[in-house]
Amino acid sequence: MKKIFLIPLMFLTFLSLTACSPTDDDLIVPETPEQPENPGNGNSDDNDPEEPTDPIPGGNGRYLVLFTSRSGNTERVANEIRDQLDCDILEVEPETAFETDYNAMLERARDELNAIQHGNFPAVKTSMEDFDSYDLVFVGYPIWYGSMATTMQSFLHNHSSKLEGKRIALFATSGGSGISSSAREAEALCPNSEILDQTLLLTSSSLSQMESRIATWLEEIGAHQEEPETPDQSSLSMAITVGDRTITATMEDNAAARDLLSRLPMEVTLNDYNNTTEKIFYPDPELELEGVTQGCAPVPGDITIYVPWGNLAIFCKNWSSSNDLVRIGHIDGNGIEALNVPGDISVRLEKR
Repeated sequence: MKKIFLIPLMFLTFLSLTACSPTDDDLIVPETPEQPENPGNGNSDDNDPEEPTDPIPGGNGRYLVLFTSRSGNTERVANEIRDQLDCDILEVEPETAFETDYNAMLERARDELNAIQHGNFPAVKTSMEDFDSYDLVFVGYPIWYGSMATTMQSFLHNHSSKLEGKRIALFATSGGSGISSSAREAEALCPNSEILDQTLLLTSSSLSQMESRIATWLEEIGAHQEEPETPDQSSLSMAITVGDRTITATMEDNAAARDLLSRLPMEVTLNDYNNTTEKIFYPDPELELEGVTQGCAPVPGDITIYVPWGNLAIFCKNWSSSNDLVRIGHIDGNGIEALNVPGDISVRLEKR
C-alpha cells in the first residue's frame, strides 16, 4: 500500500523540478549582437520615428557629428568637434529618456545591453533620411560596461544600410573603460561602412584636455574646416571706364578691396586733388579696413585709402610714404594716363 502512494509523489516532484529549471537561452548569451530585420522588439516598425530628423547645419557640409549623451560629457565633446569643423550636428535620443537616478539608469543600461545581445534594440526617436552629402560621419557615445551606449547602437542598427560605404570616426567618453570593444560593436552594426582605426576616447582624467586632444585627432584623420577658395585673378580685377576708354586695375586681396568690389558696379566722380596728384572720391559708407596693412609710398597707378578721411585716392604722381595710406590696388600697364588729366572726371567702376 505504501508503494502505491510513493509513485504519484515521485511523479509530482519530478514535474516541479522540471518547471523550475533554467532554459539554455537563459544561460547562453551570444557574443556578437544579432541583427533582426526590424528594430525594437524585432517584429514591428511601431517604434520608428514618423519623420526624419534634420541636423543642425554648420558652414561645412562635408561632416556630420552624431552623438548621444546622458550626463553631458559626450555632448561637450561633440560640440567641440562641431565648433572646430563648423559642421552639421545631430543628437540621437532614446524614445524614453534615461532615468535621472544613477542606479536606475545602470539597471536599465544592463537590461538594454542584454536585450541587444539577444537581437532586441531599444527604440530611439531620432532618424536620418540619408547620409549622401557627408564625406565623414562622426559617431559619439558614452561607454557603458565596456559597450557602446544602447541608444547609439540602436541608431546604427536602424541606419546600417544608409551608412553603407560611409567613413565613420568614433569618439567616446568613459570613466575609465577602453573603446576597443565598442569599436568592434560598430563594425558589427555597420559591416559595410569604413570604421576608421583612429578613435578618440576621453576619460574623466583627460576631459580637461578636450580641445587640444580633439584638434590633434582631427588632424590625424584629415578632417578640417573648409577654407575659402583662393580667388582667381579675374575676381580681383576691376574695370574703370573713362569716356570711351576702359582701363583695368588689379586689386589687393584685403578687406577694403573686397568691400569695394562687392559694391560694383558704380558710377562716381573723381575729384582732382593737389594739382592732379590724386583723383579722389568718398565711398559711402567708408570701406572696411579691419585687418588691412597700413603704410605705403604711392606711385602712379596706386589705388589707396586715406584712413583719416576715409576717401579713395588714385595717385597720378609719386608721393611720399605715409602710414595713413592703405594700398588696395594698382592700375594695370599705362592705364593711369587716362586719369592723369586736369579737373574732375566721371568714371564707371565694374568687376571684370
